[in-house]
Amino acid sequence: MQNPAPTESGRAQMVANMLATLRIEKLSPSEALKPGLQAFVEGQKTTTDLLNEVRAKYVTLRRG
Repeated sequence: MQNPAPTESGRAQMVANMLATLRIEKLSPSEALKPGLQAFVEGQKTTTDLLNEVRAKYVTLRRG
């Protein structure tokens, strides 16, 4: 059984929890990520979209 999609307030709470976890670790999101987080809260992006954007920016493709 699939969980229903979170509401905007639910997505906002998810982002708030993630930001709190970062603060505990003395980290903060990059300025480049902040618009993506807002787009997630507004339902314009998914967590998969955000993950793919971070991977595209920071992960180097290595070929054998």
